[in-house]
Amino acid sequence: MQERAEQRPVDRRLRKKRAVKVRAINLWENSWPVARAADAIQALSFRVGLACKATQAPQAPAEVMEGNADASRAWVSALVHQCGLRGDSKQASYSAMPQLLGAGPSLLQVNFEKGARLIALNGLEAALGGGIGEGEQTGWGYGKIEIISPGGGVIRTTVANLRTALANELERKISEDVAPLFGELSIENNCRQEILQQVYEKRLGEERIAEVWKLDVPISAGIMEHARRAGAWRHLAAFLTTYGIEYGLWIVSWVLVGRWALEGRLDTGWLVAWALLLLTVIPIHMMSRWEQTKFAVSGAAVVMRQLLEGTFKLLPEEVRYGGVGQMIAQVLDSQALQSLALSGAITGLVAIFEITASGVLLATVEKAGMIALLLAIWAGLSFALAFAFHRRRHEWTDARLDMTGDLVERMVGHRTRVVQQERQFWHDGEDAALCSYVEKSKRMDRLGIIFIAVVPRGWLLVGIAAIAPGFIQAAQSTGILAAQLGAVLLAFGALQKLSLALADICGAEIAWEHSRDLLVAADRTEAAGDPAIAVAANAAPSGRLLEMRNVMYRYPRRNADAIQRAFVEIEPGDRILLHGRSGSGKSTFAGLASGVRVPDSGLLFLRGIDRKTLGERNWRRLVASSPQFHENHVFAGTLAFNLLMGRRWPPAPEDLVEAESVCRELGLGALLDAMPGGLMQIVGETGWQLSNGEKSRVFLARTLLQRADMVILDETFAALDPETSRETMNCVLRRAPALWEAMQYRQLFVT
Repeated sequence: MQERAEQRPVDRRLRKKRAVKVRAINLWENSWPVARAADAIQALSFRVGLACKATQAPQAPAEVMEGNADASRAWVSALVHQCGLRGDSKQASYSAMPQLLGAGPSLLQVNFEKGARLIALNGLEAALGGGIGEGEQTGWGYGKIEIISPGGGVIRTTVANLRTALANELERKISEDVAPLFGELSIENNCRQEILQQVYEKRLGEERIAEVWKLDVPISAGIMEHARRAGAWRHLAAFLTTYGIEYGLWIVSWVLVGRWALEGRLDTGWLVAWALLLLTVIPIHMMSRWEQTKFAVSGAAVVMRQLLEGTFKLLPEEVRYGGVGQMIAQVLDSQALQSLALSGAITGLVAIFEITASGVLLATVEKAGMIALLLAIWAGLSFALAFAFHRRRHEWTDARLDMTGDLVERMVGHRTRVVQQERQFWHDGEDAALCSYVEKSKRMDRLGIIFIAVVPRGWLLVGIAAIAPGFIQAAQSTGILAAQLGAVLLAFGALQKLSLALADICGAEIAWEHSRDLLVAADRTEAAGDPAIAVAANAAPSGRLLEMRNVMYRYPRRNADAIQRAFVEIEPGDRILLHGRSGSGKSTFAGLASGVRVPDSGLLFLRGIDRKTLGERNWRRLVASSPQFHENHVFAGTLAFNLLMGRRWPPAPEDLVEAESVCRELGLGALLDAMPGGLMQIVGETGWQLSNGEKSRVFLARTLLQRADMVILDETFAALDPETSRETMNCVLRRAPALWEAMQYRQLFVT
């Protein structure tokens, strides 16, 4: 009966199921078999509204059916990516589970006594941390969640209850140990649960109880989709609605005031109505500004996330050809992009709305059609000047960024200039660049004054001059004159906003042009790979490990091929030394094998599987590469993070033990002993400074700790002395299943 229930198809009416709030949870009955991971992902995506691709998952391999933890992890991760979603697995410890199970959908893999199962849950609100009491529903650890069962039901509970159900046996043992102490101490009953929870946190804090996949749409879904999910469009619609109501009330108030001023009389009843009207505007104005702020914050977060993800997806050649100066310019413009784009968009929408309303008001008022035509001409003049201002601002921005890039390049190479360049030539060309920059700044500022300040004020003079005959000749009623005057003044404010908005939009367009590479890179998709192949890739390698057949590669902006008709065969356990003169293509070979570069033509197989079928993530997991010293980096963080960043983070205790063991085998034992924090010592630019030889061995340890089937080293031993090189090479030979070392012509002795 249980097996029949598990094979029941997913109920598409999942949203309409009534959630039941319970405390005791039977996780086994409400969890999914790992073999049905695709059904769990689709049911969870339908529940929360994620755009999940309808995919027919292949039959689960034998390793998954048998409950192999590593195979199950690889199977679920591959299915998540095949469904067009984003979700990397993380180990959930007892203390970290509330943070991981915040708002949004998640998949949990739990190892029961009967085997591994999946729990599909949706976080309804953020869970902040550990619990404070069983009877309280606020505080840390009590974020609300929904558990979606295979039968289509929904169980509503809290993170604390779920964690207790997962760690029930562990908590029971600790509770039995602590219970005698409660009998000896006079502790009130309402304090015992709080004390017991603190004991759980202390004793079980680092205990791993589940594997978590936090599901989300991929970055490649596009900025519009992410803006929708962030609620930006909803906030924008609310802002425009409330602003329209506010603006309409302001027009009515202007009409009332104008009639009183022109007729020279004041009615008490209408005065009270006018006061109530102004009081009504206050909350609407506050609501409008609140929605505007929420739109700006959510939109800025989406833009900055796209830019950040785009930097991670840039190809090596794109970064290399850009240089440090251009990358700094992209960073500076990316900061301006989100602020200028959002502020300009909001102000521009408001300005267009106000100008349209003013034009409609003038068009409907008797004998004001000519003034409405003048307003349309004046708005067209603003757009025409905006194009000219954009051109001059583009020239000014290019000059500014060129100076910034040149300054950064000079700062990076300052030590070289001090040693190799005469002092009188250090500042050649700077005065000419500054003069050109100042001249372009003056041209832009002169046009900016006309565009931003003169044009709106010019409309005020033209508009008042157009309605002046009506005042002088008294040929029109006071109501018509009041409406005309109010429309002219409202259009004046709208033109001021339009000028500022167009200036911001010009800056945003220029910033987008310089940051375009980052936004385009963010939309790139990675090959997901076949889930069954991903599971098979976890098995021990058999047969040929790497094959290149007639592979050709050419760098962008180059006319000659860097690699021509390459044929390579590498078996498990092979040790290959690729040597040659500088520029002969050794690093290019390493980049092709590691998956950093994609060949222009030819066939490239890993374990007999091509890159698309295996998936880019699996390819990079099976082949670990340590690039040349100048292309490798020590990040500002702990030494443990720099060593284990190629594996899951945070690390398990056994990961730290292995990292320390590898470091000592590589001759870094003295460094670990000298560091006060050991593996937890902060290193990098703002921490403990490492020598070039120590950095080289940290890079090597990072590569070995990835446990890849094949290790590629690109001149890794160049910064080491012969004795350290022998010690390091012996460690590599012991730990690397297959080794590919690229170096220039020189002799390396290994004992």
